[in-house]
Amino acid sequence: MIVRERVEALSGTGIALAGGFVGLLGWAADAELRARAGFEAGPDWSVLYAELPLTVLAGLLIALSAWLLPRRWMTGASFAGYTGRAALVAVALVGSG
Repeated sequence: MIVRERVEALSGTGIALAGGFVGLLGWAADAELRARAGFEAGPDWSVLYAELPLTVLAGLLIALSAWLLPRRWMTGASFAGYTGRAALVAVALVGSG
């Protein structure tokens, strides 16, 4: 039973890291373009201090919710259950990125 809990904790942590990384990649895709879009006032620094943390947090929350919500519906710890949850997370991350 302890091994199962450790696997759940490590996989949840990995999913959270992957979600944050996808959020970071989504932000970095056109951050330079948005930062230079300031009109006659110089660069727009809100791209760095507002959009970056919010985008990373959104990626993290999307990944964790896609990982945890099906857990309430699945009672058994089967390989198919883990595979289904991992596929759901992948679809959520691709959709958010």
